[in-house]
Amino acid sequence: MSGTIKFFHPEETFVYKVEQSFCKVVYLKKKNCLVLEIESNDDIEHLDEDSLQNEFPKVILNIDDFPISVQDKRQLAGKRFDIPIGTAEIEDEDGELIEIYYTNLQVNEEDWELNSNRLEFSRNAKGELCIMWTGEVEDFTEATDDMISFEVNCALVDRKIIVED
Repeated sequence: MSGTIKFFHPEETFVYKVEQSFCKVVYLKKKNCLVLEIESNDDIEHLDEDSLQNEFPKVILNIDDFPISVQDKRQLAGKRFDIPIGTAEIEDEDGELIEIYYTNLQVNEEDWELNSNRLEFSRNAKGELCIMWTGEVEDFTEATDDMISFEVNCALVDRKIIVED
C-alpha cells in the first residue's frame, strides 16, 4: 500500500504512512454512495522522542454513505467531490429526521468530524485509482474548536482475498 496522511498542526506536521484502504460505490436507499476507509500504520519509529504525534500513533479516516453521481468505483477517476460538513440530516422511512455522519476521523478510539472535504480521484502511471483528500478537523490533540488542515494522498489498490478451505 502506498500513500501518506498529513495533519498540519501548528506545533508540527504529523505524517502517517497508509497501511490499508477500502473504496467502494454501493447502492443504498435508491442512491449510489461512496464508502471509503483509509487507515495508517502505527509505526512511530521515525519520530523524535518529544514529538506530539507519539501520543496519536494511528489514524483512520472514513467516508460512509455519501451520495455520489457514479455507479461504479472505476468511474471515480477524474471526478471531484466536495463534502463541506461531515454530517447531514435526512428523513427516514417514517418521516423522522435523523443525523448521519458522512465523514469522520478516528484517533485513539475517539471520533472527530471532518469538514471542508475535497476528494479528487485520478489514476497513477500504473493505472491504479488514487485519491487526494484535503479537509479540516478539530484539533484532536487539545480537543479544542481550532481547526487543523489535513491531506491524504493514497493509491486505492484492489487486493484479491483468497479464502482457503
